[in-house]
Amino acid sequence: MSRQINLALIGAGNRGQGIFGKYALEMPHRAKFTAVVEPESEKRAFFAANHHIPADRVFARYEDFFNSGIKDIEGMVIATLEDERIQPILKAMEKGYHILVEKPLCTNSAELIKLYDATKDYAGILIVCHQMRLTPIYRTIKRLIDSARYGEIVCVQHSENLSYSHMAHSFVRGFFNSSRLTPMLLAKSCHDMDLLSHLISGKAEKIASFGSLKYFRKENCPEGAPKFCLEGCRHYHTCPYHVLKLYFEPDTDQAYLRQMGVIKDKDQLLELLKKNRFGRCVFQTDNDVVDNQTVQIEFENDIHVSFTMCGHNGTERRMTKISMTNGEIEYDGLSSTIKVHSFEPLFEETIKVHTGGTHGGGDRAIMDNFIDAVESGDKSILLTPIKDSLEGHLMVFAAEESRASGTIVGLKEYEDKIRKSVVKI
Repeated sequence: MSRQINLALIGAGNRGQGIFGKYALEMPHRAKFTAVVEPESEKRAFFAANHHIPADRVFARYEDFFNSGIKDIEGMVIATLEDERIQPILKAMEKGYHILVEKPLCTNSAELIKLYDATKDYAGILIVCHQMRLTPIYRTIKRLIDSARYGEIVCVQHSENLSYSHMAHSFVRGFFNSSRLTPMLLAKSCHDMDLLSHLISGKAEKIASFGSLKYFRKENCPEGAPKFCLEGCRHYHTCPYHVLKLYFEPDTDQAYLRQMGVIKDKDQLLELLKKNRFGRCVFQTDNDVVDNQTVQIEFENDIHVSFTMCGHNGTERRMTKISMTNGEIEYDGLSSTIKVHSFEPLFEETIKVHTGGTHGGGDRAIMDNFIDAVESGDKSILLTPIKDSLEGHLMVFAAEESRASGTIVGLKEYEDKIRKSVVKI
């Protein structure tokens, strides 16, 4: 019989409120948030009210929460901004909490090595929200690979096709538009590096990457366009990125709005977009992250992977094709079906997979997995163990090193170099 697990949340923004908080509201028999930390007063009050958290368990600073003396918390979800996660993680470990951390864990390779060393012997549960492993689609693909029915993996082609609206919102106008803080691979595609490692069940040995910011640049700005869309831009009819087209439609992604704060109505949204970062002309922001990138990876056992990220797509989806010695597994990202082609015996099969919920069902699944582990105390059931997630992060940083330097990067040599620099800190 399941019991309700008491949780604390650090970071009540888009994911904290809209994914983790929503899980507790929809599954109250499994989880309840009984404390919250959030620096922004409106978000803090909104989350506390929704979850009926008393005032003495509501905090603006994580330090105040950890010093509060609260004793009944079993698990903690950390969903702060990307560059503000390492200290709450270390403090939560010091207190012995079971921890779920939003991805990415950190924003630079030195912090990654520190976390790797700090977490490798941690007695509690500590996982990263790499929910793609837990989606029904990729769990099915993993079972097909591990069955050995189709032989060994030879090569993998995998792509993340980011929609044009998501690219503009998050990576041009939004909080992930700085390559210094969160390069594209880290902010959006560390999921993919983690997934590839998981599907292959091996270590990456060499990595090379190429990418650029091709389109969202000042020289591509239409003549006479104002700095904010709502300042009377005369290019409204020809620009797909005008805010009235992205934020006022019935199917507007609610995650976009949650990133702007607590939005009460369209009038308030209109006023915000006249002055906030999401109202800016996409050709006149301070962004510098790539809008297209490729990564070539050589894994052990002569397995080769090609990964592509592009931010100019009509439909957001991931696509995967796995070529094996006795078959091929393909997922087109548009349907909930997997196509399998066997060489001997010769046959084709289409596997229908039930999917639903955000991130293909992965958000609900990873919360279920975390709560199951906390309730049972069984770490062996975790599908995103911290050690594996750290390996995927290392691939991200090595790929960025390759893109910046124009060289092929050896993973072991890269890790050794970072470790030497960490010792000097």
